[in-house]
This record gives sequence, structure tokens and C-alpha cells, in this order.
Amino acid sequence: MKENSVSVIVPAYNEENTIVKVLSTLVSSKLPNEIICINDGSTDNTKEILKQFENDITIINLKENHGKGYALAEGIRKAKGDVLIFLDADLLNISDTHLKALLGPILSGEYKAVLGYLVGKSGRSIISDLTGQRAYYRRDLLAHLKEMENTRFGVEIFLNGLYSRKETKKIPLYGLKAPYKYEKNPQTALNEYLNEGIEIAKVIAKKRVLPQSDFRILRELEKMADLKSLEHKVREISDTEIRDILEKYILKYIRRM
Repeated sequence: MKENSVSVIVPAYNEENTIVKVLSTLVSSKLPNEIICINDGSTDNTKEILKQFENDITIINLKENHGKGYALAEGIRKAKGDVLIFLDADLLNISDTHLKALLGPILSGEYKAVLGYLVGKSGRSIISDLTGQRAYYRRDLLAHLKEMENTRFGVEIFLNGLYSRKETKKIPLYGLKAPYKYEKNPQTALNEYLNEGIEIAKVIAKKRVLPQSDFRILRELEKMADLKSLEHKVREISDTEIRDILEKYILKYIRRM
């Protein structure tokens, strides 16, 4: 592959309603030199849908669901490109404009990580630190794959910890849209938000010593399904970073359901 070749990596779990649009756009684009989709043990028709792209992209089918961190690590191992772009599989209107926006800061040589965040109707960023739209040099991630594959849904927090703010560029991906979990599957959204939020908190917890009371609360959160109880317990967490993440990532979106 040519110098500064680009591999786009798309992890997917039960994305039968959106994966065609994402992959069709990427296949028709001239920007990626390689497209890799990791089917992370989907139980819907994602695996069958991917067969229509088998002549144009690299498909990795995992027999069981391992989580986003594992899926990304598998994609990175398979990738041949110098530059990696990570994209979520539920994007509704990804375009070359968005891909170029992610590539620009990396190719300039000024940054080691690019985080492209969605912009809400208010014009404000939507959880920029947890965005799945990212760009890195492959060589910079290879030494971290064993750790990455164990982060499950806390992979974005893990990746954020690899580089300083000075080495990281955050950019708005104007016009890019993706459905909320409760729009895709209202029946499972609560558990998905809760499980992913707790995984994120666990990744943060590995970076430093937390009081036992915080670990106890995290264990209790896994069993809760009542919003008021969740809000009360989250406020009891003493670690400010974990509390803020749970507030922004879990409670904010559960309230909209």
C-alpha cells in the first residue's frame, strides 16, 4: 500500500439497519485504501448482510460478542494502512467530507489522535471524549492491543489516556448523524447504556486507586433498573471523573427514553 495509506475499521454489533449505508459509502469513496468490518458476534442479520460486501472489504466474523475494544484490536491487527480511521456502524450519513476532516490533523503531523464528534441541534458537542469516530497512526497503537482488547465498551476512555491533550485534536463532524440507543431498540437501551457506562467507569478505575465505596457502588449499579435509584447512587460516587461520565453518558440519555 502507498505511503500514508488509510484503513477504515468499522466494528459492528447488531447493526442490520445501518451497516449497509455505512459500508456502501465507504466502498464508493476513493479515500480509504482498505475497509475492515468486524462483526462482533451479532445475533441479528448483520453477518448475512456483510456477505454482499465480501468482494470489496475485509470481513472479520467473531463467533461471540467480545466488546468494542476487542473488535477494534482485531481490526488493527489485520489492517495494512499507515493511518487508521475508526467509524461506528450506525452512522446515518458518513461522507468524504467527514473522512477528510478526520484525516487532516493526523496527516499534518501535528497530532497523534483525532477525535471527531457529532454536533447536536444546539451546536454543542455530543460527548466528544467518548466518540467512536477517530484517527490514529497504526504504529502508535500496536503496543497497546492486548490492553485494548480487554476494555470492551471503555475503549474510548482507554484510547484517550494514551495521548496528552496537546497530542489530541478534537474536531466537529458537522451534519453527521447517528441514532440514539433508545431509538434503535427501546427494549434494551437501558441495559446497554448502563453496561457501557459501567465498563467506561471500570477502565477509568484501572488508572488509579479508588475507594472501596466507589467499587461497591459500581457493582450495585449493574443491578439497578430504576432511574431515581440510579441518580441517587451515581451522586454517591466520590471520584469526580467517573461520576461525571456516568452523569453524561448514562443518566442524560436514560432520561430521554
